[in-house]
Amino acid sequence: MSQGKIVLMACGSFSPPTYMHLRMFEIAKDYIHSLGLGTIIGGIISPVHDAYGKKDLVAAHHRISMLKLALRSSGWIKVSEWETQQAGWTRTKVSLQYHQDAINNNLTGNNDNPPSWLPDDMLNVNNIEPRDFNNKLNERLNGNAEDRVTVKLLCGADLLESFATPGLWSDEDMEAIVGRHGLVVVSRAGCDPGRFIYESDMLYKYRRNVTLVTNYIANEVSSTVLRRLMRRGESAKYLTEDSVLAYIRQNCLYGAEPFVTEYNILNDLIDNYDKSPQDIVMASPEEASFKNILISIRDKPSIVDETITVKRKITNFLTPHTDTVSPAQGPRPKMAYIEKAPSTYIPGKAVKIISDKKQHRLEDEGGCPL
Repeated sequence: MSQGKIVLMACGSFSPPTYMHLRMFEIAKDYIHSLGLGTIIGGIISPVHDAYGKKDLVAAHHRISMLKLALRSSGWIKVSEWETQQAGWTRTKVSLQYHQDAINNNLTGNNDNPPSWLPDDMLNVNNIEPRDFNNKLNERLNGNAEDRVTVKLLCGADLLESFATPGLWSDEDMEAIVGRHGLVVVSRAGCDPGRFIYESDMLYKYRRNVTLVTNYIANEVSSTVLRRLMRRGESAKYLTEDSVLAYIRQNCLYGAEPFVTEYNILNDLIDNYDKSPQDIVMASPEEASFKNILISIRDKPSIVDETITVKRKITNFLTPHTDTVSPAQGPRPKMAYIEKAPSTYIPGKAVKIISDKKQHRLEDEGGCPL
């Protein structure tokens, strides 16, 4: 039997979000549609308030930014910031009810400023012909709930198991979540969430509102694993979006070390272009063998070659000579003397070069260079 229009909603820390958080939406949507259990019109991820106080829970604005980066490729899952904007931690049943009411109020045209997390189909409701819209509105006002949307809690088997933990969930909250909204539980192969339902009188009472979905594609990645890898400086690639990993390093979250590259340095300099009138000298990262880069804020950027100049004092061929090296030991190119270019000098025209040997011979003879 179809349960009508459904919006899947996941609540939690998402610190940081992983591919499994997103896969749960896709797995649940495919299962519900394949069995004709309803029509999924949207998905919502609602991160908890900072006051939740869980270990390794970074500030809400970081978690929201990471979620938005992770969801850039999704066409139907959105982030709701409502919980993070409240005065404190919000109970799950309250958050579910708020989002369900907001969606259905928008259907009746009572919301002049719809929130950005609404499903796209809801935001485009004004595209309906006025006559058809009025007919649908009258049907809803007359008690026809066929077009109403139900927000169901999307979760893993671990949350379902937590319902059996004494004192963790009140009977009132459990009844509101399961009885009024419903659960969509995604579990891994080999897990038996049906046993938790059977052993809980509350869950068993509303068992028709619990949809069990088995994920046969193993994916054990979790936020805990991601944090551990980042903290240890190990690779977390392919466990979440690259943009999320870059954001974690950029903001040094979870003890991660930032990656310093010349690209980052140049970007930082461009960002501060109008803030500093002084020249800034930047060196490449230690692991690179690039030459130092000198960029002038006042003038056009230029690259300066730090070739070391060596001037050799020559007495005669029998006397040992000494070299003066500055600023540090390095390759010693032969010194050449270039005549000052006249005002009529044309770029590309050859300039007279006199070797140091000929120069010293002329000086010894009291002559002048040609």
